[in-house]
Amino acid sequence: MRTWSFIPSENRLETEEEIAHLTGKASAVLRYLLQNQGAVVSRDEIHKAIWQDVHVTPDLVREYIFDIRQALGDDASNPRYIETIRGKGFRLLGGVEVHRNRTGDAPGIRRPRIAVLRPDCLEGGPRWQRFADGMADELITDLARFSDLAVIARISSFAADKSNSILDVVDQLDADYVVESSLSAWSDHLKAQFQLIDGRNGLHVWAESIERPITSMPKLSGDIALSVANHIGGTAGAIMRAEQRFAVRRPLFELTAYEHYVMACHLEEHYDQVSMQTGLKHAETVIEMDPEFARGHLMRAMFCDRGEAVSTSRSQAEWVAETALSAESALKIDGRDPLILSECARAFANTGRTAQGRDAAVRAADYAENDAHAALNTASSLTLVAGEFELADHMLDTAFSLCPLPPAFYAFAKGRNLLFSGRYAEAEEVAATGPDYESTYVIRVLSQALQNKSDAARETLQVLRAKYPHFRFEKYPKNMGMVAEATLATYNDAVARLGVD
Repeated sequence: MRTWSFIPSENRLETEEEIAHLTGKASAVLRYLLQNQGAVVSRDEIHKAIWQDVHVTPDLVREYIFDIRQALGDDASNPRYIETIRGKGFRLLGGVEVHRNRTGDAPGIRRPRIAVLRPDCLEGGPRWQRFADGMADELITDLARFSDLAVIARISSFAADKSNSILDVVDQLDADYVVESSLSAWSDHLKAQFQLIDGRNGLHVWAESIERPITSMPKLSGDIALSVANHIGGTAGAIMRAEQRFAVRRPLFELTAYEHYVMACHLEEHYDQVSMQTGLKHAETVIEMDPEFARGHLMRAMFCDRGEAVSTSRSQAEWVAETALSAESALKIDGRDPLILSECARAFANTGRTAQGRDAAVRAADYAENDAHAALNTASSLTLVAGEFELADHMLDTAFSLCPLPPAFYAFAKGRNLLFSGRYAEAEEVAATGPDYESTYVIRVLSQALQNKSDAARETLQVLRAKYPHFRFEKYPKNMGMVAEATLATYNDAVARLGVD
């Protein structure tokens, strides 16, 4: 039996040959088991220690035990690390030791392949070179959390010979993208510069210069790395934009499964019928070409979730069923993707599985701390499905901090949570900044009604009906997966004040 080193500060397990990353909640469960090593601890004890006042089902504990077992390579039927005591709980047998933090490799998941080269320290000396190296380590780890990127291990990327041309480095590492960086440090502040280079042509596709006062160095390093990771990775990041520009110029029949996924992501940002129809075709092509690509099933679920905007040839109930089918297919392939979990939360809610929906929303929050777009989607699920407004606020703060210049549609999630948590004036103000979409007007008219702004509400209602003649207040909660009691109560109160059928 291998002995694993557990690094709680980084939610990471290591052996000499392998690294496994845990989520924050899984890491907290493992810490609790380590504190009680050899003793049997019940689900209720773990639940009380980890979740406290957040309402989740006991099955969520079992899911995190499963995650830890997967990371350790353990087998529940023949346990070496964690034993299940039927009817009583779980016991950590051994084989895991708490260890001080050290650097290591971050495994990648999917293409495109990206390499983070060792930074250059231009000013500051050896101490700041170590800081720069640690910051690049953290960037590697943060990028590896994006499920649609493959990140080349530090041991390979740091060993690359940077005296060669960048295209030689790309060939050496078999990378699609390379991150170069440099650091200059003075007595009171530092400056870090980053460039993302496309391996196809050696051109810069993104660059950023970050200046910070020198404060707590570990936090400073982590904050910079996380900010850069969110600029580069994710569905709205620089790599996705570069891939979209490349894919859109290629003949349709030449596109790979990943490139069809890229096109689906691009079209999902548009709300017109042609974009929805074309995006759904791209998503279905992804699944045909690569049935094991979880994000392909996710994109199909997201287009089916807006099925009535795609086609009226199917009923709402049929689109709801198709959404759930694709969301669950994605979840079976990748149960740790926060975008998949947040989509599943609404799909479960829409098909009557409220408890599962709540658990999926809370679980998504555990995985979404490092991804702005996932944090935003999770906030919506927490508001609509779980009614966890404080946790939704936290996820919204995370999304906006990771994406300081957010796309306009971020106003949807923020305005929605403000509305259903009782902050009606703020919700109206935020909705006024949102794009010209249905949800913008819904949030605005409901917040106006709840403030008894009758004239303003009537004017907004007229605009909503003129722009979206098929909109129906009685259908909207179902379309959105709105099942949380407090959320529904607020919605019904607002509709009653509007006096509409």
